[in-house]
Amino acid sequence: MENISYIALSRQKTLRSMMNNISQNLANMNTTGYKEERMMFTDWIAKNKDAPFRGEREISLVQDISQYRNTTVGNIEHTDRPLDVALSQPDMFFAVETPTGVQYTRNGNFTLDPGGQLITNDGYPVLSDAGQPMFFNQADGQIEIKGDGTVSTDIGQIGKLQVITVDNVQRMIVTGNTLYRAPNEQAGDDEEIAVQQVENPGIVQGALEKSNVNPISAMTQMIDVLRTYQSVTRSLESENERMRNMISKLGDVRA
Repeated sequence: MENISYIALSRQKTLRSMMNNISQNLANMNTTGYKEERMMFTDWIAKNKDAPFRGEREISLVQDISQYRNTTVGNIEHTDRPLDVALSQPDMFFAVETPTGVQYTRNGNFTLDPGGQLITNDGYPVLSDAGQPMFFNQADGQIEIKGDGTVSTDIGQIGKLQVITVDNVQRMIVTGNTLYRAPNEQAGDDEEIAVQQVENPGIVQGALEKSNVNPISAMTQMIDVLRTYQSVTRSLESENERMRNMISKLGDVRA
């Protein structure tokens, strides 16, 4: 295969990855607490031992190696619902109990189940700073959640929301659109990160943090990727046509 074909195919693969990434972000632009994912690329030197000239036997290609998370805080939208809470600072998470252990989220769209337990919109118990679920009873009146996470009602304090931060938020492992877990050795992860509770996380009651995806920017990127992919496809078709014509002419000469 000619070098130009290798380069074009490499570019197409990268563009497909970019399109998948943009599509995922757009699909979650209205997901509370969602963080935009972005691509990381690097140069990759490939060997082409079949190239006729020595200078063409190494090809510089582009390879998508990973994704990273845009951790900027999304817009804080006030809902006036007492159990909606938003984190106004980046790199912080609420702790929740899932069937596979403690995980973390920035989606503070909390509700009460029939038993009065504070849960996420996925039904997972929200944890206190003591690592326990939080319960309300029928006698509890107006709910107040302070900036430090302390939860109180008319008859007293219920507990304090557990909010954590980590030493490397990019190492957090995505398990759902807004759920993450911290890597640890017990789960077989290569690197463990430190998790520590935040004393005063600056919680905003009656509000939700919206996705930090910019839909206009994402749509513009999608159009650019599509046009570039079409341009690369045309280049491949042109190169294939050139090769066919060359082979046809060589065949005529030999005949």
